[in-house]
Amino acid sequence: MRDKNKDMVNPGNPESIYSFNSNVSVITERGNEESYGMASNQADTLASAIDPASADRDFEYCFFQEIFESSPDCILLLENGSIRRANAAAGEFFGMDTDELRTKTLFDLSPEYQPDNELSGQKMELYRTQLERGPVRFRWVFTAAGALERTAIVTLTPIRVGSIIRVMVHARDVTPLLIAHQKIESQYRLLQMTNAVISAMHSEESTREALKIVADELDSLFGNIVTAVYLISSDAKVAECAILRENIPDFEELRGYSTIPVHKEPYAEVFQRGNPLFEEIRDLETPGMTGFDALAKRHSPTAVAIIPLVSDDRVFGSVNLFSKGREGFDPDERDLLVSIGREIGGAIQAGMMRDELKQTNDIANLFLDILVHDVNNAHNTIGGALELLTGAGEDERETYTNLIQSALDTAGEIHRNVMTIRSIRRGGDENLKPVAIDPVIQRAAPRGADIRFTQSGAVVYADELLSGIFLNLFGNALKYGGPDVEIQVTVTQDDSNVFVTIADTGPGIPDQEKEQLFSRHLRIGSEKKGLGIGLYICWTLAERYGGTIQVADRIPGYPEKGSAFILALRRAEP
Repeated sequence: MRDKNKDMVNPGNPESIYSFNSNVSVITERGNEESYGMASNQADTLASAIDPASADRDFEYCFFQEIFESSPDCILLLENGSIRRANAAAGEFFGMDTDELRTKTLFDLSPEYQPDNELSGQKMELYRTQLERGPVRFRWVFTAAGALERTAIVTLTPIRVGSIIRVMVHARDVTPLLIAHQKIESQYRLLQMTNAVISAMHSEESTREALKIVADELDSLFGNIVTAVYLISSDAKVAECAILRENIPDFEELRGYSTIPVHKEPYAEVFQRGNPLFEEIRDLETPGMTGFDALAKRHSPTAVAIIPLVSDDRVFGSVNLFSKGREGFDPDERDLLVSIGREIGGAIQAGMMRDELKQTNDIANLFLDILVHDVNNAHNTIGGALELLTGAGEDERETYTNLIQSALDTAGEIHRNVMTIRSIRRGGDENLKPVAIDPVIQRAAPRGADIRFTQSGAVVYADELLSGIFLNLFGNALKYGGPDVEIQVTVTQDDSNVFVTIADTGPGIPDQEKEQLFSRHLRIGSEKKGLGIGLYICWTLAERYGGTIQVADRIPGYPEKGSAFILALRRAEP
């Protein structure tokens, strides 16, 4: 064999003149033999393919050519930074003919920035300066065929050709391995997410608190720019945003989608038919997504998932995810999201059933309490007065008769309130309709009471039970303020609500009792007689109508000078 520093000439290719220095061709540290194995073997083949005998020379050259061309990995030979030769695998990887690759640089085949936000040109130059110490191995992102970015493990090996040091580039595409690794990692995180959701939905007493945990978990898992949980409103016309997590600046400007029209496409697919919706926002165009066009950016896809919260074919709401910079959700993620939607839907339904059972028990206990205490008290009052009436004189007869009449009135009020509670339980808020409030107030006003009221023409959403609020408020004012109490009724309104204030000159309500006033069991003053359910009914009806009721001092800061009840109801058009 001739010395390896001598020239080798391939007669069939005048450009293929190689001279190798065995000390420069491949430098492999003992600890990195496995890392550089393939690249080193190929460089060794280049260095050993020198022989003085023409036959051996041609054979070894052909042998080298075969290894070079048949390698499944990309092999490039660089000279002065430009590609001198490329094998077939390189052409396939970059999606161009090998002749087209000639004269290109590695920077030409790379995106402007690497994943660490470092300029590709600067980073590659840094690696090239390290070649003096031997082969360099690193991870690199190329712009491959189809303009797709693919990750490769790259080994740069210096090879001396005469007085010129060329660089062999060995690049092994590891994108499939990374995708598989990410998928395994994703599936593990999805499993953790599923467990977290199941645990939250079945351990938290409050459904809303559980939904907050779910939103946080989804936001963390997918890195969403928006994670929102919607619940269908009581009238089933819209879905209202209950939980919102967002990671974009100036989000206050995008509040236009606090509600979603459940009957409008594409949302009807989710809320009416119970099917998940997976879309992709691209180039500023959205598939009918209300208000979300502000999230779309040109040439930056945003994956959209709207998952129904469903149980027993009933849809309770949705989880909406907007994940920027990704082209949709993969099948595993879709399956997980659908499962999460069912878990949440089942938990919401179970929570509603628990609430309904609790309400049923509360109502049963309330009726029992009324029977045992209020009705029994009225019965005892009437019985006692009748006994006293038997032996009473003329002057006392009127007193006992009035006592019996008062007890009968109390029994009648008990009956009315019980019937109101039954009607509340039977009816739903789907029966609400526009109701003129002035006639209701006038009909509820007791005869002979000093009630000052100016008609307003206001209209609210309510039903035939609305009068129960005013009957109880007027009745309480007279009961605790006496026959000389003055009652002032004031009605005001804004764009959304109607406010009715009923102020009286009675004894007022102490501050310590105001907070618990609408509880069934609170009585005002131990020496007073009261039904205990009147204000509870007022609060229940106000909530049924989508409104509120609260109590304040007629003159702020002076509770002893009378009370003021403020009722807020949703405004309706006449």
